[in-house]
Amino acid sequence: MDIEPINVAVVGCGVISDIYLQSLQDKFKITRVVACYDRNPEKMRAKAAKYHIKAMSYANILADPSIQLIVNLTTPQAHYEIIKQALTHGKHVFSEKMMAVELDEGRELCELAEANGVRLGVAPDTFLGGGIQTARYIVDHGLIGEPLSAVVSLNRNFRVYADIFPHMNQRGGTLPFDTGCYYLTALASILGPAKQVSAFGRCYQPARVGQRTDKPWFGEKTTVAADNILTATVAYQDGVLATVHFNSENILNEEPQMTLYGSAGILKMGDPNNFGSTNYLVKQRNEPVAFPFTHGFLENSRGVGAADMAWAIRQNRPHRASMEMAYHVFELIHGMYRSADSAEIYQLQSTFTRPQPLPTGYLANGFWGPTEESALAVEKG
Repeated sequence: MDIEPINVAVVGCGVISDIYLQSLQDKFKITRVVACYDRNPEKMRAKAAKYHIKAMSYANILADPSIQLIVNLTTPQAHYEIIKQALTHGKHVFSEKMMAVELDEGRELCELAEANGVRLGVAPDTFLGGGIQTARYIVDHGLIGEPLSAVVSLNRNFRVYADIFPHMNQRGGTLPFDTGCYYLTALASILGPAKQVSAFGRCYQPARVGQRTDKPWFGEKTTVAADNILTATVAYQDGVLATVHFNSENILNEEPQMTLYGSAGILKMGDPNNFGSTNYLVKQRNEPVAFPFTHGFLENSRGVGAADMAWAIRQNRPHRASMEMAYHVFELIHGMYRSADSAEIYQLQSTFTRPQPLPTGYLANGFWGPTEESALAVEKG
C-alpha cells in the first residue's frame, strides 16, 4: 500500500542538521524534506544547496500549507518560541532536546499541541536504537528478573564543550539537560514514570572566559547558569530506585554507566547517547555476556523519532518519542535542581504511558529482509 510522505522543513542548520537531513532524506520513505531555515542566511543557503531543498524564511515555512512537520534543531533557548509558533500554525513538530528551558513553557507547549490537534515529539530518539531497544527486550522478557535498582553516571568536560557551544553554560543547557536526558529517557522508556527525586548540586568554577581564538566569544566572560555537578536519587513508580550522577567538570574521557540490577541478573547497558551500544547480561556466578542485538537502527539514526511520528500521523497511532515522556524527563531534571536548591524531596506531577517497543527482527536496510523503516510502519507499533 502506497502511503503519501510527510513534507518536512528543518529549522536550524547547525552541526546536528546534517545527520537529520541525511536520515530524513535517505533512510526513511515516509519523510520528504522540502525546505530549511536558519537565521544565518549563508548557512541556510549552503545547507539548502547541499541537500537540494528550498531555503525559506520561517514565516514562509509557517504559511506554507504543504509543509506538515517542522523538525526544530535550534538551541534550547530558541525552542519555546519556534515550537509555539509552529503549533499555533497547525504544524506538527519534532524538536531536538529539550522542548523548552522553563518547566511552565514546556507545559504550555504540550497544552498547545493538544488544543491545536497536532503532534509534538522531542529528542532524544536514541532510545529507539538497537542498544536501548535490546535492553528493553532483556528487561521485558524477565532476563534480570524484577528490576530493583539502577546506577547512572555521566562525566564530560564542559570547559571544552561549552567553549564550542556556549548554550551549554546557559540555563536549560547544562549537562543534565544537554546529555543527561539521553540517560533519563532511556530509563523512562524501560522503567516508566518516576514519582520522587532528591538531589544535591554544586556549581564548580562558575566564572568562565572564552578560550577559543577561532570563536567570536574569545576573551568574553560568562557565568555558568546552574549547578554543573549533580547527584540524585530517583524513585520510580514501579519501585525501582536509581542513583544518578552528572559531572560536566571532569575530563574528555567519558566513562558512561547505565546499569540495571534485578532479582535474577544485572544488565550493563551501553552509552544511551549512541544507537548501537552493546548490552552485557550478567547471571549469577557467570561472567558478563554480550547480548545479541534484537533490533535495528544500530548506526547513527537521528531523525528516527521524527520518522516514527510521520508514520504515526499516517496510521493514527501514538508516536514513541512522545511529548508526555519528554515533558516527564524535563520535569525530572527540573525536579533535581529544585530539590538541590530546597533540600527537599521533589514530587513529580506528570506521568506518561511507556511507548510501545519496536518490533524485533528488522536489523538492516538491505538484501536480507524487511528494512528498518518497516519496524516503524508496523500497525499498532
